[in-house]
Amino acid sequence: MARDRRGVDLWRQVSETLAKEISGGMLESGERLPASSKLATRFGVHQHTVLKAISHLQEEGLVRVEQGRGTFVVEHPVQFRLGKQTWFEQNLLESQHLPTRTVLSVLEMPAPDEVAAPLSIKPGAEIVRAVLLGEADGVPVYCGRHHFSTRRFPGIGDAFRAFGAERSNDIVFSRILKRYGFGDFRRRAIRIRGRLPDADEARWLQMGRSTPLVETRITLVDQGDRPLVYGLAAYCSDRVELAVDL
Repeated sequence: MARDRRGVDLWRQVSETLAKEISGGMLESGERLPASSKLATRFGVHQHTVLKAISHLQEEGLVRVEQGRGTFVVEHPVQFRLGKQTWFEQNLLESQHLPTRTVLSVLEMPAPDEVAAPLSIKPGAEIVRAVLLGEADGVPVYCGRHHFSTRRFPGIGDAFRAFGAERSNDIVFSRILKRYGFGDFRRRAIRIRGRLPDADEARWLQMGRSTPLVETRITLVDQGDRPLVYGLAAYCSDRVELAVDL
């Protein structure tokens, strides 16, 4: 391993310099680092030395490497409180972030067993699956697959399609459910697990396939404890901190 006169590994010197630039604000949150070839020229080292430095920074949680896009300074994580009635918009506004959503797809389909059970409907009954991307200040933080019974929510698919494919701050579940007469609802169950993203999730969230997701599975119910929505939300683990509010 190459070392300078002080006997310090060159990759560690590169890593420490970049870490100081991140902590000092010279490299800002979300900023893309120069290409490894340019960093190698800057530091006068081999490109493999730079790649080892970047790998170390990734292990320290200071940068994230997105395949095909580059290396980015990790944003300060946004805290999401998961309680009975704490919602996406509320969480972001309280931490002074702008919440927006984008409709990625809407599909009418027969309910598979794993969706029918939490919605208390028969397998094969018609549902709508709306896939949404949630963003904080334009940065993707979660993608969610939300399931609705068309018997309980007639026309819900067209309601989501009406938003188009553009980012919007009008895609708010409390407003959508209120149109159907459900002004008061809550989370009944929350399940949380970690996993790796699939190809679509990595593309939507602009993250590497090796960065873990935190997935929540949540059932929303009305005042009579009847299921309204079953949702699976996949959060980018280095951009979000989940707090279960009991």
